[in-house]
Amino acid sequence: MLRCGGQALRFGVFLALSTSKGHALIDRALYLPKVWCDDRSRCEEAGVPEEVTFATKPALAMKRIGRALDQGIRPDFVLADEVYGGDGKFRRFLESRGQTYVVAVSSQQRLWVKFEQKRVDRIAADAPPNSGFRFSVAEGSKGPRVYDWNAAKFGALTDQGHQHWLLIRRHIETNQRAYYLCCVPPEVTAKDLARAAGRRWAIEVCFESARQQTGLDEYEVRSWDGWHRHITLSMLASAFLTAVRLLASEPGTRHSKSRKT
Repeated sequence: MLRCGGQALRFGVFLALSTSKGHALIDRALYLPKVWCDDRSRCEEAGVPEEVTFATKPALAMKRIGRALDQGIRPDFVLADEVYGGDGKFRRFLESRGQTYVVAVSSQQRLWVKFEQKRVDRIAADAPPNSGFRFSVAEGSKGPRVYDWNAAKFGALTDQGHQHWLLIRRHIETNQRAYYLCCVPPEVTAKDLARAAGRRWAIEVCFESARQQTGLDEYEVRSWDGWHRHITLSMLASAFLTAVRLLASEPGTRHSKSRKT
């Protein structure tokens, strides 16, 4: 799975690759606010290349994901938070590439329902009682992460034959809801979507481990090159440590044998 996010490091957009064996950050982009891009003297002082112009975070993410797809990475799903999932261009880009996704959206996201647009929180409120299912998406620090879920198909199939879904997650204790738009092959089930949505936490795990082990956010740079050099080296070191841990845990390695004895 590919996950994009940027809230952990305010001015960065990051792409993470997650598999059953582990996950790591694989791409990054520096986000420059429009006020920065419009101030050429400021950009020149920081060494920002002349060809760099303002781009939204979803636009930066599209470029990162497109590059990953072009290099042969074929994830089961692209996962993203509301910043990206709420952008229609972002979702259409994924669909144009035939890429399935499960992306978060805000409660104000609107969908066409019987020839009228309705907010997703109103759609959730109108759902029949006991129409969903309770499901654990993963093990958390305090035990299984169990939520109530509801899901419904909407819209016509895409040109690639994919089906759109609205997925709703409700916290059992607080009743707080989260909403996801999904575009997946017809054989994918509602529980598959819930399981995928629950795995978006992996990018936060990537951020946390890179912070603690390779100093991802420990920099005081003032230049374009400085930021990219620090972030890239930190990501590389973090990915290397992930690979070393994976190799050390594989059966047949000297380290794994010594641990068993």
